[in-house]
Amino acid sequence: MKTTLASRIISFVLRYLYAALSCVYVFVVGFLFSKNRILITKICTHFWHDNRSLEKRLSVIPKLELAKVLPEKISVQIPEPTSVDGEISFLETIVISELIKWYNPKNIFEIGTFNGRTTLSMAANCTEETKIYTLDLPKAKLNSTKLHIDSADKIYIDKENSGTKYLGTTYEDKISQLYGDSATFDFSPFYNKVDFIFIDGSHSYEYVLSDSEQALKLLRNKQGIIIWHDYALHGYGVIKALNELYLESKDFKDLKHICGTTFVCLGID
Repeated sequence: MKTTLASRIISFVLRYLYAALSCVYVFVVGFLFSKNRILITKICTHFWHDNRSLEKRLSVIPKLELAKVLPEKISVQIPEPTSVDGEISFLETIVISELIKWYNPKNIFEIGTFNGRTTLSMAANCTEETKIYTLDLPKAKLNSTKLHIDSADKIYIDKENSGTKYLGTTYEDKISQLYGDSATFDFSPFYNKVDFIFIDGSHSYEYVLSDSEQALKLLRNKQGIIIWHDYALHGYGVIKALNELYLESKDFKDLKHICGTTFVCLGID
């Protein structure tokens, strides 16, 4: 018993010292790297004394029960079930795959490819005739965007290639990879031609507003579905922008927050 207690104390002390030294590194030198700035943001969120205010802001957009998103259960394919930081969750992957399968869009437009895991799931659950266009900011333009990019987003942009998850799969032919800054990209060839839009690009307030404005123009006859990702505690810019659109724009008065997810949707009752 004594030996066990002593070993536990020693183990805790060692973990404590390692954590303490890691904190010193993060706050003295590590903050220079974007992945550590994300960690600092998460620490602030964890200890933030005004969480009730943040939760209040998350309650502005009406909730939509997950069971009401679709009228029945749908069988879907999930080629990459495991998610990593920067990707949508497993539940969110199921939801967006079911929506694709149920609504059967002819053209899909995604803003923010990252590694292409969501793109792959959409491609696996749409018809052979469906075309998916996915836009990503190339690494070379990371520091020359028109609008402000949150520092937390930069780690997902700073990569050699976009869409690595779908490259080489049987679904690749359905997907057209596009590159550019969504604030300056020429969307006009796709105006009034898209049935399903997924917005998961930069999470800054400015970009969410800009991407949302473009999304409306993309919708075919203003009918279809728009899904935004990261309406969550760490998505401050997303929360601010979508709340503002819901409260102030008639085009977005029907926004809904899908329960159990960080999805906000338009076009689903």
